[in-house]
Amino acid sequence: MRKPDSPILLFLLLLAFLLASIFAVDAHDVVCKCQRVRGHHRTSHSGQNSKQKGGQSDGRTSSDNSAVDSHNSAGTGNQSSSSSSSSQSSSSSSSSSITGAGNQTSSLPSPPSSWSSSSNVSTSYNSSTYGNQTSSSSSSSSSSSSPSSSIVDGSSNADQRSFGVSLGHAGGSLPSPSAIVHLLKSHGISKVRLFVPIPGVLSALKGTGIQIMVGVPNEKIMHLSMGGVDAALDWLKANILKFVDPKQVCYLAVGNEVLQAHPLIIRHLVPAMYNLHKALQTSGLDAAIKLSSPCASHILGVLMPPSAGAFAPFCLPVIRPMLKFLSETGAPFMVNMYPFLRFIHDPTSIALNFCLFRGNAQPMLDGGRHYTNMLEVMIDALVTAMEREGFGGIRVMVSGTGWPTAGDNAATPANAAAYVEGLMQRASNGMTTPKRPNQPVEVFLSDMFKEHVQGVKAFHRFFGIFNIDGSPAVNISSFT
Repeated sequence: MRKPDSPILLFLLLLAFLLASIFAVDAHDVVCKCQRVRGHHRTSHSGQNSKQKGGQSDGRTSSDNSAVDSHNSAGTGNQSSSSSSSSQSSSSSSSSSITGAGNQTSSLPSPPSSWSSSSNVSTSYNSSTYGNQTSSSSSSSSSSSSPSSSIVDGSSNADQRSFGVSLGHAGGSLPSPSAIVHLLKSHGISKVRLFVPIPGVLSALKGTGIQIMVGVPNEKIMHLSMGGVDAALDWLKANILKFVDPKQVCYLAVGNEVLQAHPLIIRHLVPAMYNLHKALQTSGLDAAIKLSSPCASHILGVLMPPSAGAFAPFCLPVIRPMLKFLSETGAPFMVNMYPFLRFIHDPTSIALNFCLFRGNAQPMLDGGRHYTNMLEVMIDALVTAMEREGFGGIRVMVSGTGWPTAGDNAATPANAAAYVEGLMQRASNGMTTPKRPNQPVEVFLSDMFKEHVQGVKAFHRFFGIFNIDGSPAVNISSFT
């Protein structure tokens, strides 16, 4: 009897082993992706104990490529939206397929051709245009290599000569909505930023004339991107229009420092912005309500001198299409800037008085421009960075800034008072910079209240200008 050919048997055994290995790797990959998504949703909806879980980053972590911390009191779970998101529906007929977690696929509008793939930010798109998600309003984007000399107004109905305060809810309880509104009115504060929609506060603000910036929570961004315009319109109706007159809403802030959020969220930011803008157009509100996304200042890879300002490479795949969107819609570039964090990161190179608006600080000369404080330097570095990308006409809004009263050697009540008073003096007169002497910069002071934040550096708990009982935490002559 003839024996089987042993080489053929060996070949068949090796082939079976190879196929089994491939199936095992694919199954492991699907399981890992599903676990990551489940972990994201779990942390996003349980933000009662932490401000940096899942996609709801508050920016109080170190950047991957910078040792400078970024402070922001983003809302947490106990400040969640008043209603759940509606079911996802796609409204764009020109969309690209993007592989989601596990073996599910979702429809996502494609980015503009300027969206680079040479970044650490993961993207996987099949098209180079936004299809019919492209905004139909306002002017077209500036795509030339030379910076635009004209500055888009995009001021909506907001007074750029005044300042606002940011209302977060990181830990503990806020005062009642009526007490918050009374405090704002008694101190002449005409603008407030809500990191997430708070129904009671929105209702209390109705009819007061106080202008409102409403934040979209980071964990809602993916749904608003994948769900199309219908999901965006449902969110606007359920979380904002239901509670307050839209005439009081001047801005929507989509997320907060999203580049520090979960990678699955980052790629959905600009598509979500387009969907929300289209929803505003559908409601006839796009001219009055401008839409942007607050970024951390560490998006700047080069900060000094300001004439050398440039974006860090890691953020360009998101920043470039965002700049295109802002240029198309006349909205400002929102950025959270904290000279305090710059100082404690490099106290030997940056003078404290230069960060505190004190007149005895030695100025910085950059070509023919004369800088007297660090905030101006940071703003103009951002302007230069936008010009390098071909978008010189977008105005800047400082969506969060402040100085803590304790928690660090430089964090003292006197220093906090000097910073806040110097900032308000400039903001009340229309804060400008040497590079843009005729373009006022809107400023939001962070935070309105001292909050007991857990799991962060000590000074993060001392940025508030008021104590929870409404008494001043910063001793200045006036908030107006």
